[in-house]
Amino acid sequence: MGERLPADHGEAVVGARVVGIGRQPPAVGPQRGDIHFVVFPDLGGHVLKGPHPAVVVRTNRMQASNTVILSPMTSAPRSAPEHPPYLVPVAARESGLPRDGFVKCDQLVTLPTVALGPLTGRLNPEAIARLDAALRFVLAL
Repeated sequence: MGERLPADHGEAVVGARVVGIGRQPPAVGPQRGDIHFVVFPDLGGHVLKGPHPAVVVRTNRMQASNTVILSPMTSAPRSAPEHPPYLVPVAARESGLPRDGFVKCDQLVTLPTVALGPLTGRLNPEAIARLDAALRFVLAL
């Protein structure tokens, strides 16, 4: 264990980290709104399969969990002309992705966090607000 040095507000510096009463541990795992590439399995039917970006929709209070709830994204949904309430349009500038897309809130999936590919973007607060509305519709909340 490292040498303890006094710090402000009743904390102690131990090695390269700060410890103290009431301190939150550093965030671990994916955060809500993060966009990762995921290879979705072929489950049949009309669900997305293969590599697609996906948005983490699970609460940040569950970051230590080894599973994550995702909503897949696509750039060409078949139902886009009807503007269904479960389909969230997301501009590239709102996500950090190279092109505009849609979050498919009707196809939620739970996967182990080890199945997540690289972090490729993050939804901005306005897009997360639209995502929340679509999730409320899909889950009847």
